[in-house]
Amino acid sequence: MKAKLIPLLAIFFITFFSSGCWDHREAENTGIIIGAGIDQTEDGKIIVIGQTMIPQQPGAGGGDKTGEVISFHNWYATGETLFDAIRDLTLQSPTPLFWSHAQVIVFSERLARKGLLEAIDFLERDPEIKQSTWVLIAQGDLNDVMQTREMAFQPPTKIMADVIKTRNRNAKYAVTSLGDFLRTMDNPDTQPFTAGVNFFKGPMKDMNKLTSRVQEAPREYEIKISDTAVFHEDKMVGWFNTKESRGLLFIKGEIKSGVLVLEKEKQRLSVEMFGSSSKLKPVVQDGQLVMKVEIKVTGSLAEALPGIYELDKKVVKDIEQQMNTVVKEEVMAAITRAQELNTDVLGFGRVVHQHFPKEWDKELAQSWPELFKDLEVEVTVDGKIKTTGLITTSVNPRKKNK
Repeated sequence: MKAKLIPLLAIFFITFFSSGCWDHREAENTGIIIGAGIDQTEDGKIIVIGQTMIPQQPGAGGGDKTGEVISFHNWYATGETLFDAIRDLTLQSPTPLFWSHAQVIVFSERLARKGLLEAIDFLERDPEIKQSTWVLIAQGDLNDVMQTREMAFQPPTKIMADVIKTRNRNAKYAVTSLGDFLRTMDNPDTQPFTAGVNFFKGPMKDMNKLTSRVQEAPREYEIKISDTAVFHEDKMVGWFNTKESRGLLFIKGEIKSGVLVLEKEKQRLSVEMFGSSSKLKPVVQDGQLVMKVEIKVTGSLAEALPGIYELDKKVVKDIEQQMNTVVKEEVMAAITRAQELNTDVLGFGRVVHQHFPKEWDKELAQSWPELFKDLEVEVTVDGKIKTTGLITTSVNPRKKNK
């Protein structure tokens, strides 16, 4: 009896464990959303653009009427709510749309300035939407950004996600994930921010193929993530340029790399940053609240134009002083812009709350918007050059033989 039972049990277990997940979806029967755009009509309805990737078979054509390979498709729908619009995408798509692989969500600037309150609840509530998804704000027309076609004709939202992966190499915009964006928006002590995305005509593009109408020909423009959209509560109030964006990252202590260009007499120097840290400390001076910001940054001398022919400790010290000046300028630019827009994306309110919890709850929380825009800020920077590359003395082909 046992001899007969063992083979039957073996068959049962093999069948049970090889049957796959109960909610398994076949890729060829599912539309994989890799990114999305969200906008709003003039009468308040929500517009959704769902971007799916078109699988390319080896040796297959798959091109449009110009013979160019199309790697993505945009699905459009309008609804009374975001969920209503997303479900209406299924009126066009022949396959179910799966959202858990979405890497980027792009909001139009028009919707961001009106307020994102009506568009964010579903994104936070739905289990398919990952909190690690990047949030971007379109600088310009959202539809054009989502239609941009460039290098190797990759889908625009995939290019955006890939560009964000290299953000630490330049530190010229401050981008935020959906989860962090929502948590900051819900925190009364600070304000949310995230990066902008736009497109531009590449210098080597064929002018005969460029067009202002997406319907007539593909937009052979290049995606560019730059600048930072800053918010007050759920409403966008303005932009930080690249200088102000890096100043914001310095204050946050989030600079991991990047290039500082310094002007020293008749020279231009490039310093590659290795990292930075920041310390914020609110103090009371003469009865007034003052925010002290201390920045530390380390780097390497990467380039000197036209060259440095005597690199000693004094020269290195001079370079470090110039680093301090440039970093302080960028930090003060971010502070000035934030105070102009009266939005505390810098997180000063959070630090004040931590240091003075009783005063914050009693008085400061209510009056913080007025206090912040006139808050005195003292910035000190400590820059250090750790290495000078492979050389200490530059090649000088113009030196005269004595």
